[in-house]
Amino acid sequence: MSTYNPETGRAHLMYVSESLASMLGWKPTELLGHSPELLISPTTPAAQLSAVAAIVEDGKQAIVRLDLRHADGSDIPVQASFLLVPSLPGQAPHFLALYRHAAADRRRAPDVLVDPSEMLDSLAYGRDLADVVHHVADRIVGQVPRSDVWVVLCDSGGSIEPVVTGRLSPDIVTDTARLFTESDEEVEPRRVDDFPAELRMALTEAHVHAVWACPLRGAGSPLRGMIIVAHSDRNVPHPAEQLMLRQLGRVLTVAIDRSRAEATLAHQALHDPLTQLPNRALILDRLAQAVARLGRDDSRLAVLLVDLDRFKEVNATRGPEVGDAALIEVAKRLRRSVRLGDTVGRIGGDQFLVLCVAMNGESDASAMARRAIAGIAETFVTPSGEEFPLSASIGVVLVDRTGSSPASIINSAEAALAKAAEQGRGRFAIFEEGWQRKIVIRHEVERALSVALSEDELVLHYQPIVETASGMMVGAEALIRWDRPGHGLLPPADFIEIAEETGLIVPVGEWIIDEVCRVISEWPIIIDRTPPQISVNLSARQLSESTLVTTVVSAIERHGIHPEQLAFEVTESMRVEDLETARSSLLRLGSLGCKISIDDFGIGYATLDYLRRFSMANTIKIDRSFVDGLGQHREDTAIVTASIALAASLGLDVVAEGVETSGQFNKLAELECKYSQGFGFSPPVPLEKAHALWATGYLIILD
Repeated sequence: MSTYNPETGRAHLMYVSESLASMLGWKPTELLGHSPELLISPTTPAAQLSAVAAIVEDGKQAIVRLDLRHADGSDIPVQASFLLVPSLPGQAPHFLALYRHAAADRRRAPDVLVDPSEMLDSLAYGRDLADVVHHVADRIVGQVPRSDVWVVLCDSGGSIEPVVTGRLSPDIVTDTARLFTESDEEVEPRRVDDFPAELRMALTEAHVHAVWACPLRGAGSPLRGMIIVAHSDRNVPHPAEQLMLRQLGRVLTVAIDRSRAEATLAHQALHDPLTQLPNRALILDRLAQAVARLGRDDSRLAVLLVDLDRFKEVNATRGPEVGDAALIEVAKRLRRSVRLGDTVGRIGGDQFLVLCVAMNGESDASAMARRAIAGIAETFVTPSGEEFPLSASIGVVLVDRTGSSPASIINSAEAALAKAAEQGRGRFAIFEEGWQRKIVIRHEVERALSVALSEDELVLHYQPIVETASGMMVGAEALIRWDRPGHGLLPPADFIEIAEETGLIVPVGEWIIDEVCRVISEWPIIIDRTPPQISVNLSARQLSESTLVTTVVSAIERHGIHPEQLAFEVTESMRVEDLETARSSLLRLGSLGCKISIDDFGIGYATLDYLRRFSMANTIKIDRSFVDGLGQHREDTAIVTASIALAASLGLDVVAEGVETSGQFNKLAELECKYSQGFGFSPPVPLEKAHALWATGYLIILD
């Protein structure tokens, strides 16, 4: 046993057994206090001793064949085991060495087996592949005297990466490894004399006589790497050395597989599986790093939030397979659009994030946004050969200072994206201060609206519809209001758009339909008066729902009303695509007996086409913008007159909206407009007030 003094950097023997001293021709007391090197033959390679020291210092047991020096100067071959003995804190480390006499014949195979427990331990010990590789290399150097050990790794493409090259250059190691890539032997020795001339010369100059290669591969699996032992005088390894190489080869093969599996899992954890782009976690981490690097010069960071326009329709109409193919193609187009050093990631759904470094200002950011929009806008060809266009809207944020959090930058980009979307498809907007507050308010409204139904915060007001000729109230339009705590009674303009975008309009719309049917069933009955017809507005989102007709039928049956008492209004300015999808639902509602009205008539871009497409309509409602100038402006008067005449020729009723003065009312009567509606008669009122107006019967306008 020996101890090591860190102050002097030397070790000394503190105990020597009688048997060891006798074997070496000494007395135990004669050896105490001397360096352990006194016992080791000077012919032992320094590299072998260094490898043993490295293994022991790492807390491992080193087992090695070496020669001890007898007192008479002769060498004694032994099997040696070295081990670090735990010591108390503050005490010098102790090392234990056990020696077993081996046969003196140097030609006999050295006993260099690898304990299976050590094989498993080396895997647990290695924190990464490099640790295991060097541990294996050191183990071989310690067991095979006069050798140089190389380790190379191979990938599926056949490339060779030298990771341990010993005394030689990586090029020589790589060229040598290539000679063994097709080998099926577990350990294959070859003489350097059989190598190509240039390589043979380089190895001979390095005193390499033979090379033993141990390819690393499982049964039927591709080559993962290779352990190569370059020996200075022996052509072939001893059987025990071959066994050791096979065992250590298996250790290293498992370590390589484990390392590559970990790398695959790490890649999967940080990359989108569909597009292979950085996922949300990774792109946000890179965003944080890019922000941290700001301030080193005057350049700025541009963050582009890319959102594909109406991508949900692609999935809905062409299927998710086509949608996935489109996302993969968009990812490729974005990568082609950006510069070297910029980063593209997918943060979810149909949204991508682009980080553009070293931007000089808005002009650079604008140019990058235009390039991305143009790249995405190329025609996309589906796997089946179908062609359709793609487009994207982009929100841009310029960051010029550290301290901005990724979350705040993304929120700003979302605000800019919303602004871009307002301009139409294929547009971009650069964030301006003040937009963020609007986004915050919008999110607050969305959260509050999601619980408004369950908290009974939604109410309906009713605006009377009167017969123009008599002034008698014949029906009403149901208009939603939100009695939001702390904010008072909110009109639909403050929340309906958000309900549309979030999908909340569907449950809200179902509630409105059911509530109106209930109100109709409980409406006061007046003798000789036809029960009123109550109108409900339908949104594009509601009309696209396949459950709309079922919802209406259930509400009608539940409250026992006549379908003729229920009317539905669709806005003429609604997108043509939405109405096309909705046509079948409107036809089915009309066949039930419900009335259909075209609202805001005259302000859409295809007014006459709407009348042709939606022949199931019973009524048109002339927009208030034309009624406002009725009798005063020639154009408005002409449009209202023509609309009434057109409706009459098609057998449709007409409701004039926005009637506020007696002059407008009298002109409508003169033009024989059947119904009128507006603040001149009554604003939208709560149900009790609507009942009172119904009981009054006739409504007049007081200027």
